Amino acid sequence: MKPRLIVYIDGYNWYHAIFKSHPEWKWLNISAFFRALRPHEEIVAVKIFSALVVPTAEDPTARERQERYFKALRTLPGVEIILGAFQPREVQCRATCLQRYVFQEEKKTDVNIAVELLSDAFNNRSDAICVVSGDSDVQPAIEWLARNKPDLRIYLYIPSLPADQAARRLDYFKTKGYSKVSCSFLPLEGISQHQLRNLVTLADKTFVVRPHTWTAPTQAPNASPA
Repeated sequence: MKPRLIVYIDGYNWYHAIFKSHPEWKWLNISAFFRALRPHEEIVAVKIFSALVVPTAEDPTARERQERYFKALRTLPGVEIILGAFQPREVQCRATCLQRYVFQEEKKTDVNIAVELLSDAFNNRSDAICVVSGDSDVQPAIEWLARNKPDLRIYLYIPSLPADQAARRLDYFKTKGYSKVSCSFLPLEGISQHQLRNLVTLADKTFVVRPHTWTAPTQAPNASPA
């Protein structure tokens, strides 16, 4: 039998690393993408950690598009969406203007990821885990698993476009002595081939449609920096 694998995705992190620059890839069939990426394991769950965006005057339909995609994803077996929240935070400009302004800060995602990682490991729900995040806040949970669950296979994918990869590092866990943690950039070659149907039927027989601003994919990304 294939070893069981659970995928944990830091949605906010990989959105800003990849999808913000490529809206044509946003309607991704996450299950199909990771099945193709990890063909030698049985993917028993895909857990996506995110938060509902706060609409702005510049983009009043942002949340509607996001919720539409989440509805489509929930039709896929084994996909679970775990939501945190955006919280307004007031800060002061450090430049000469010194003006105060408010921005939305994502909360709870890192803790939610850590809780799910440890809970699944304690309950022996998988033989391997795959974490998709370039955020250093997930490192303590991964280090704990590497120390305390020696039989658990750990894969870490850093979401990054080819042009940005030279500025990222992959050796953190090796420098800390955790050689069992396999760390690499998230492969993007097949991302354009694993999109959901433009119209997705929901359980209640209604449907959601791919947002028109998320244009159809035309070309797969390069596998490495130019």
